[in-house]
Amino acid sequence: MMEELKQKVNEVYNWTVEDGKPQPPKQDLPQAVKDRADYFWEMAEDGMTFMGAMECIFADEKPTDYDLGATKGWLPKSKEFDDWVGYSPGMSQVVIAVYLIYGGN
Repeated sequence: MMEELKQKVNEVYNWTVEDGKPQPPKQDLPQAVKDRADYFWEMAEDGMTFMGAMECIFADEKPTDYDLGATKGWLPKSKEFDDWVGYSPGMSQVVIAVYLIYGGN
């Protein structure tokens, strides 16, 4: 459990500099986590806000106002996603924020 938390911390704060330019941390996210984040983030092109995407990514159930502006059907959370979040939901949210903002790698 502590190793998983350390990995998440590194996926947020382990910035590097290459050729004088800052590089976001390397992230080794499970495919199910990337798929869920990408699924909701794609709707940003249709007007979903960053915070709306974050809410959907981590929601246990479909938000009540989801159907008002969503351009895709609801995607329930997978067990693999819940297992990845584990006992560090706050740090998991920050990891996903970095993934969305900097495009993952």
